[in-house]
Amino acid sequence: MAVPEIEVRKLRNVNLKGGIVVDGFPSVGLANAIASECLIHSLKTEFVAAIESPAFPSLSIIKNSMPNFPARVYASEELKLAMFVSELNLDPAMYRPVANMMIEWALESNCDLIISAAGIPYEEGEQASEPPKVFAVASTPHALKKAAEAGIPPVINGSVSGIPAILINEGAWRNYDVIVLLVKVVRDMPDFRAGAAVAQALAKLAPGASCDVPALLKEAEAMEKTLKKIRSDQTVAAPKEEIYG
Repeated sequence: MAVPEIEVRKLRNVNLKGGIVVDGFPSVGLANAIASECLIHSLKTEFVAAIESPAFPSLSIIKNSMPNFPARVYASEELKLAMFVSELNLDPAMYRPVANMMIEWALESNCDLIISAAGIPYEEGEQASEPPKVFAVASTPHALKKAAEAGIPPVINGSVSGIPAILINEGAWRNYDVIVLLVKVVRDMPDFRAGAAVAQALAKLAPGASCDVPALLKEAEAMEKTLKKIRSDQTVAAPKEEIYG
């Protein structure tokens, strides 16, 4: 099976030597995607590259009346920080090519670290913690030490899936620093509280990075109210089942 081609269309050159790359491709609960978007909106970043592939869904994201590629790279040369963001719901067959593309881009940009995040859904009936706790797994002892120095406890046993899993495995194979942040997330919906927790952990690992957490949590509250109303309306509208004896 041919590996799908992924093209990185560079818009401008930025010096990111020694910097950090953040994986914002959506994972379970969208915590990493939410955290990346929050960092982009809270920091002074530039749109530096578009990501395109024939294997991507045909999609254009309209913002402020203008079209945008559904996978993009933003960067802050001052903070030596780059963020991949995407609205794509990727086919699992694309996980490995996308992860490898990010690693190659990070290496070519002379970045020292990739940070990703993965959501672990709460079990049925499990009480959501406030705020959600964030844990770390890492590809190298050096990366694990970085996470520990930032106050993020390690995962002793467990598993990681999707793009974060490929990033951490490839990082271990290449002896390249990758940190994956793990956080519990609510099932089947964007978890803004988990996203805020990941953003705060990212800020500890990336000097100078910050996220407007109060605004993010306000957005979470509004989202929850909307979802509750939708569910309530659906319950009212649903026909009652009749039981015949």
